Amino acid sequence: MKQLSLALLALLLLSGCAAREQEAAPPGPPAQAVQPAEQPQEPGGEEPPEETEAERIAIPDFEMTMLDDETASLSDFQGKKVLLNFWATWCGPCVGEMPAFQRLSEEYPDELVILAVNCGEDEKTVQRFAEDNGYTFPIVLDADGTIQALCGGVTSLPTTVILDEEGYAVTARTGAADADTMYELYKTELNIQETSG
Repeated sequence: MKQLSLALLALLLLSGCAAREQEAAPPGPPAQAVQPAEQPQEPGGEEPPEETEAERIAIPDFEMTMLDDETASLSDFQGKKVLLNFWATWCGPCVGEMPAFQRLSEEYPDELVILAVNCGEDEKTVQRFAEDNGYTFPIVLDADGTIQALCGGVTSLPTTVILDEEGYAVTARTGAADADTMYELYKTELNIQETSG
């Protein structure tokens, strides 16, 4: 059922706690792809054909303000895969995986958009962090939690949702490991193919 898949994504996005006072948790479990809806058996007891593609969950379109004061809508990025990451500068695992995003954005600019949604911090703090680390991928400001709420009430940091080219969520995860590990993991989840050239 579609409600079951929606509940799965909602539980993943709502799981855990990201209170500022708590130490960031170790990497979460492997990402959970959105599972296909369960289907009833056909009359006569035969199973229906197995679905080959997991059900995708629509993420509502939203407007965002980037760190460079540009504005965009999520729908502006349709046609590319989107890695939507919720993070904060005080979150150790969030900061630890950021080099993976820089590397992915540099190596696959035609296939992928990284949208790093900063949760609850002021623009100066985020700007200083980006400049100090040389990050050039898009950073979105969500000081009041509006985008977090629109994306299922994200409460754990980091939380990463991968959207397909049509803007549907296909994978969601909480937690992170080191940047090299996350680079390989996201590359696999995004199904990015190496190109020889």
